[in-house]
Amino acid sequence: MANRFIVMSASAQMPGSVKAPYRRCAVIETDLPEGEFPKMISERARGVVRIVETWERCHARGQNCAFARAMREATALADDLTNDALGVSRS
Repeated sequence: MANRFIVMSASAQMPGSVKAPYRRCAVIETDLPEGEFPKMISERARGVVRIVETWERCHARGQNCAFARAMREATALADDLTNDALGVSRS
């Protein structure tokens, strides 16, 4: 079974004085079957081969917030890595 690249998100750890929502996202290489996902963004999680890249402490409120931009970038990176792994050329 070939490894696949997925995008995951989670709440970011922030000080108690911060009330606004902050999130983190990551591109993860996993060897889990299609439809299954790791339980956390961590090298220790079952099925995680490696964490390719993370975006930490992204403000998550609004249509063009830092978290939305990070998710778009992460999705594009995951798609590129998946296409490279499958040998699909970009046209």
